[in-house]
Amino acid sequence: MMSNETNIQTYTFHHAELGSMTGIVTPDNVVQFRAIPYASIPARFEKSILLDHLPDQSRDYTAHGFASPQIFPDRATDGGPFPGDPEFPPSDEFQCLILQLNVPLHILESRSSNNLDSPSAEKLPLLVYIHGGGFILGRIDEQHTTALMVSQSASDGEPVIGASIQYRLGALGYLHTPSRGHANLALNDQRNALRWLQRFAAGFGGDRRKVTVFGESAGSMSICAHLLAPPPREGPLFHRAVLMSGPLGPASAPAPLQHGEARYAAFLAELGIEERGDEGLRKARAAHIDDVVAASAALGDKGGLWLSVQDQDFFGPAAETMTWDRVPELIAQQDWCNDFVLGCTSFEALTFSQRYKHVRPADFLASLSALHGPRAASSIALTYNISSSSPDPSPVAFHTPLLRWLGDTLFDAPMHLLARHLSAAPSKRVYRYLFDVRNPFPGQPLYAQPHHWADIYFVFRAHQFRYPGGPAGGEGDRLRGISDAHARFWTRFARGEAPWRVYEKGEGEGDEIIMLVGEREGWVERSAKQLERDLGWGYGRCEALVRAWEEAGLRGKSERVLQLECLAGVPQT
Repeated sequence: MMSNETNIQTYTFHHAELGSMTGIVTPDNVVQFRAIPYASIPARFEKSILLDHLPDQSRDYTAHGFASPQIFPDRATDGGPFPGDPEFPPSDEFQCLILQLNVPLHILESRSSNNLDSPSAEKLPLLVYIHGGGFILGRIDEQHTTALMVSQSASDGEPVIGASIQYRLGALGYLHTPSRGHANLALNDQRNALRWLQRFAAGFGGDRRKVTVFGESAGSMSICAHLLAPPPREGPLFHRAVLMSGPLGPASAPAPLQHGEARYAAFLAELGIEERGDEGLRKARAAHIDDVVAASAALGDKGGLWLSVQDQDFFGPAAETMTWDRVPELIAQQDWCNDFVLGCTSFEALTFSQRYKHVRPADFLASLSALHGPRAASSIALTYNISSSSPDPSPVAFHTPLLRWLGDTLFDAPMHLLARHLSAAPSKRVYRYLFDVRNPFPGQPLYAQPHHWADIYFVFRAHQFRYPGGPAGGEGDRLRGISDAHARFWTRFARGEAPWRVYEKGEGEGDEIIMLVGEREGWVERSAKQLERDLGWGYGRCEALVRAWEEAGLRGKSERVLQLECLAGVPQT
């Protein structure tokens, strides 16, 4: 049923299990159901519980809901909030477990007028987004909605259902407390959202056997964590995966329980709580939410990520073996998700430049030697052409190789290892890409750079109104074409199509095919050796870095790359 009050067009749909639900029509061929609650939170720092119903008091899902409490960024790199999207949205730690559904209008109309259980009723694949944000930021908003992706898919005659999910952040989602069974809360939140979709998506016309998840940065790392965990008793929660700039590597793999315990003690100290154990937990639960958020951010500023931990309740009996060096092998061994799109941007670590801008070569090499030992530090220095006797007394010339090393450590080398293992597994199909399109927003801090998360300005199609105007065929049209293609590749992959040629070993070294996304030519296939030759970006460097890690005996250990001695006292943000 359609209504059009105060220029907002709504649509009311009757779900066979959930009952009547009203969403907003945006754009004209998509119904968006906003802020659907999928789980409840019984208490702070406890696991969420999957909901099997919707609240009776309201069936209106036309308004955005609460975000997980966080220190909201200024959004300077993308031009600020969108129209109608508040700069500081409301947040609530107990009402933030929500998801958004974007369903083609014609599918709901068809299901409303026909037999819902008819074998001939069309069932659509689901494309589910898990947001990034370093495990301390992120929400469902106008910049990360799948609505325009779904709209394009419906217009193309290749419709999908899109979804986005929220989860708890910072200490609320990642604190490992003494309370047994309450570790990895954010991962459990995400699992409950995926379980909710498995249970109820069919009522919207979705096919729960065809679910593709995609995530960027921390969202992608979260997907990797789900790939390491045994599926719940009802079976796999997704079947295809797109990992955008977010592998699990030496700095981000599930941490030992001892790390979680030390993090817990540090968190209590940030809150000014002297007690430990259950009494410390009681006081942390009673702390004001603003203090909890501030303490979460303070620990992040000191260089430590809010990591998942090797807890058996989530990862199963093999939890303690899930070190970074085994992650690619273990993901390749799981037998329920076989198709992967893997990619990075071409200058991932540029977003860390402010933190590293005062680091000098000699101090960096000394810190690296203290971390890895002199031999491995020398190998890394040689690979990245870093010397403490540079003729330039300033650190400016040193910044590029330093940030290349950091980007390779956090993103490119772990993604390369994952691609190598997956492509060698007989049942796996890997499609690889490199995103080399620059930030398109003049006047912003990262303008004209292909930095970490730059692809977010394209895949959702939501930023197109901010691209430059000009004549047909000009820069704005090229960027819109790249954005449309980006969304189309992802939705078609969700429908079971191969987006481009598979990534696999060829007859010669470097013959593997990688999709290059560039500003002039758009999406074009290139060999790995072509990318290394033309962009100075390649996996020879990543292979050399991994060998240095092995020389340093880093296998099975965490990489404290964000906590080098030369960064002591320098905030993360």
